[in-house]
Amino acid sequence: MEVKNKKMFYPEKFVEEQVKTIREQIRYGKVVVAVSGGVESSVCAVLSHRAIGDQLVAVLIDDGLMRKGERENIMNFFTDCGVNIRQVDATREFFDACKGVNEPEEQRRVYRNAFYAVLGRIVQEEKAHYLIKGTTAADVVKTEDGIEVQDNIFEEVGLIDSRNNGLTVVEPLRELYKHEVSRVAKSLGVPSELTDRATFPVVLDLLRENLVK
Repeated sequence: MEVKNKKMFYPEKFVEEQVKTIREQIRYGKVVVAVSGGVESSVCAVLSHRAIGDQLVAVLIDDGLMRKGERENIMNFFTDCGVNIRQVDATREFFDACKGVNEPEEQRRVYRNAFYAVLGRIVQEEKAHYLIKGTTAADVVKTEDGIEVQDNIFEEVGLIDSRNNGLTVVEPLRELYKHEVSRVAKSLGVPSELTDRATFPVVLDLLRENLVK
C-alpha cells in the first residue's frame, strides 16, 4: 500500500488492512511483542491484538530506568485493552551489564545485548512462533542507505540455526513513517502520554549515577 503521500494515507484503512494481513501471516501459535510504551511498540501490540487476540503476549521488559509511574501506566493501558501483557523485571541484568561502562557507544552496545538476551529467553519460554517488530519505513531507508545497520534479530535473540527455531518476524509498520504511526496510534485509541512521550535515552546521567561506580 502506498503511504508516501500524506493526503492518501488513512489510518483507519491501514488498521483494517493490517488486521487482515496479520491474520493471514499468523494462523497459529504463540506471538510475542516487546512493548516499551513508545508509539511503535504500542501500535504493534494493539494492532496485533485486534488481529489475533489471545495468541499475542506483550512483554514489558523492566530495565530499572523507567520514569516514576511509567511502568504502571503501560501495564494499565494494555490490561484495559484486553492485551495479555507480561512484566519481566530485568533490572539486575541491565545494571550488571552496564556497570563500569563509561563510553556512550559501549553503553548502548551492552544495553542492547542485555535487552536481546532477555527477549530471547522470553521468546523461548513462551515457545513463540512469531515475533512482532516495530520496524518503520525510516528504519528501512536508513538501512538501505547504509546510515544504520539493522540488528540480525535471530542472532541477537540466540536463534541462529537454519530454521531460526521456527521463529518468524512480522513487521506491520515497515511501510509507515513516524508521523503516520502516530496517526494510527490515535485511531487505535493509544493515549497521548504514550504516543507523545519523549524517548528516554540509555546514556544519561541517571545511568551513570546508578551504574558507573
